[in-house]
Amino acid sequence: MDKETFKEITKVVIDKLEGGYYNPAWHNVGDSRYGSSGETMFGIDRKAGGSINTTEAGKKFWSAIDKNKSKAIWKWNYKGGALNPMLKDLAVDVIYPSYVKYHNLYLSPEAQAIVDSDGRLTFHFVYATWNGPGWFKKFATDINKAVASGITDTDKLVQVALDSRTKEGLKEGSAPNSLVKQGGEKIAKFIQALDVYSKKKKIEVKGGSLIVILIGLGAAYLLYKTLKNNK
Repeated sequence: MDKETFKEITKVVIDKLEGGYYNPAWHNVGDSRYGSSGETMFGIDRKAGGSINTTEAGKKFWSAIDKNKSKAIWKWNYKGGALNPMLKDLAVDVIYPSYVKYHNLYLSPEAQAIVDSDGRLTFHFVYATWNGPGWFKKFATDINKAVASGITDTDKLVQVALDSRTKEGLKEGSAPNSLVKQGGEKIAKFIQALDVYSKKKKIEVKGGSLIVILIGLGAAYLLYKTLKNNK
């Protein structure tokens, strides 16, 4: 996936799923599930995020926050104010290399081709990068198995993706993780709109058919605005 498309999808992930700032020293959100979380912005955890925070992009991301944050203004879920666009761009720089790495490492070539062609499945795996390598591998394993069994219909594979999040935990047969399940339930409410990111649609024209690419920034921007307005 090209980085510009990843950027547009990342905006949807942040605005619809991950939200803004959290600092355990400043905020008490009343949810024990966040007890192990460190300082977090746009779902990037300074404590649990590991090596992504020590990359050049990660250092720039947290440096910008450190220079501007204040307890009086940076309340829970604060989106960064005037810094928001810059921080989102830096978040893309932080996350994108991991997406490329996990995508190539965990998805089979056959599954990659299908995932890359369908905006809904692409979104599922972009967001899986936030969930971490273990979850990405789990989601990829479920899709790989489905594809290997002969399931190539993307509508059916989207359901496999949602079930991976909402019906099972990290290990096969285990109970769902409450936070991952919650994310899956949210995604289910708008996942069909993400078809705008699908790479190819067949349309009828004089003398036959034409394959057009719909993954350009115009379509991505339209989806972003639509989802943002439907919060």
